Amino acid sequence: MTSPTTADDATSPSNPTPVNTSNIMHWSIYGRSGTPSTTRATASSWEHEPFFKPVTQPWSHVIPYTELSKLLDGFVPDQMEDKWFVYADGPDAQGNATVRFFRSWTGHAMVSAKLVIGLDGDGRVKEEDARFTQLTWETDKERYNGVMDAPGTVLGVARWCMRCQLEPEESEGSKDGENDEEDASTSTS
Repeated sequence: MTSPTTADDATSPSNPTPVNTSNIMHWSIYGRSGTPSTTRATASSWEHEPFFKPVTQPWSHVIPYTELSKLLDGFVPDQMEDKWFVYADGPDAQGNATVRFFRSWTGHAMVSAKLVIGLDGDGRVKEEDARFTQLTWETDKERYNGVMDAPGTVLGVARWCMRCQLEPEESEGSKDGENDEEDASTSTS
C-alpha cells in the first residue's frame, strides 16, 4: 500500500495505518526539534511584535539552576521549520528577568514569563534554582487560533526547541498511561 497523499486518503477505511494526530499537532505547535543556543538571543535577533490583547496571572514554577543558562540564552530560528523565537531580558540588579516567546513566522508575541534569579553580593547568578513568578499570554484569536496553554507553551517550547528541561522527571511511581506534564505545568513547588 502506498502512503496517503491527502487527508481523505489518510482517514479512509482502506488505510490500515492510522494518522497520529498528536504528532501532527505537536509539529504544528513546536516545529522541528532544536538545540541549545551557543550565543544569547536578544530582542534585535529577530523581528517581532508586542502583545495585542495580553492577559497576566501569577505562576510559580521552579527553574533548575542547571537549566537556567539555556533558558536565558533563548532560541533564534534558522530555518522555516523552527517555529519559535525566544529571548530573555535581564536579570536586572534585583535578579528579575523576563523570557519572551514569539511565533517565528509572524513575530507575534505569544507568552512572556517573569522569573526571579538569586544573585550574590557582586551581582553574579547564585548556583541555586530560580522561579517563574508570572505569565502573560496573547488572547487575540487573530494571532493565536486556539486556547493558549501558557504554562504548557513555556515548558514545551523550552523542552522541544531549547532542550531546556523545566519539568520534573517522570517518577517511577507514576501511574501507567498518565502524563505528569499536566501537573508540572501548574506546579507550585
